[in-house]
Amino acid sequence: MKKINLEKLIIIKAGSSLTTLSSGLPNLKFIKSISEQIHSLHQKGFYIVLVSSGAIAQGMKIWNLSSKPKSVDFLQALSASGQIGLINSYQKELKRFNLIAAQVLLSHSDFGVKNRSENAKNSISNLIKLGAIPIINENDSISTEEILNGDNDRLSGKVATLLKSKKLFILTDQNGVFDKNPDQNIEARLISRINLNKFDPKSVSFGASGILGRGGMTTKIKAAKEYLKKNNEVWILNGKKEGIVEDVLANKPYGTKIFLA
Repeated sequence: MKKINLEKLIIIKAGSSLTTLSSGLPNLKFIKSISEQIHSLHQKGFYIVLVSSGAIAQGMKIWNLSSKPKSVDFLQALSASGQIGLINSYQKELKRFNLIAAQVLLSHSDFGVKNRSENAKNSISNLIKLGAIPIINENDSISTEEILNGDNDRLSGKVATLLKSKKLFILTDQNGVFDKNPDQNIEARLISRINLNKFDPKSVSFGASGILGRGGMTTKIKAAKEYLKKNNEVWILNGKKEGIVEDVLANKPYGTKIFLA
């Protein structure tokens, strides 16, 4: 199998606010859109790893729940129920382009044990070399730490670090990081560039995560801190805009770039 060009390897994270409608149904429009973008990037020689939230939200719909339970063991059951529908939705869309979706479930503890992290790295790398699209989610159904510690933002950073990717794209339902919550303040200003060496989190009011998610901008900044080195970068982008990752790769001015300098 051919060697992976790390300059062409990108990690994309999609949050629950994108993968799931407010009704709890899969957001097939987004899943179709991101699959088309993955295909286009793949055609241009990029290697794509997708970290996708949405299993718990889809589990809520299966069991006709209108509000998200707080019990961890119940959330685990919802994740197990919803994960199948989530991956099947991706598989159906990617199949239109003769691309194979490969499900990979990871927990944060997998990255702290050398042989487990090496096994994960080798497995994902081999999937990429075969031409598959690894779709990674937290292993919520058997582990509690992911449910307790937040959304897939930090997991995406750990995956990017593990695979030595130079770019991490975190897709959300906002245009990037704002100095104030844009849903509550019309004067909120988009911060287009954040140098973490000079960034004071207290200067920004992040707001809370969405009803279907567990993260928010705070976990995205944490993910960036854990992942960033001087030769890589994180982008926080509005995943509702079609072709947004391709646009940023073409140096179009969207979203928030986070870096170290």
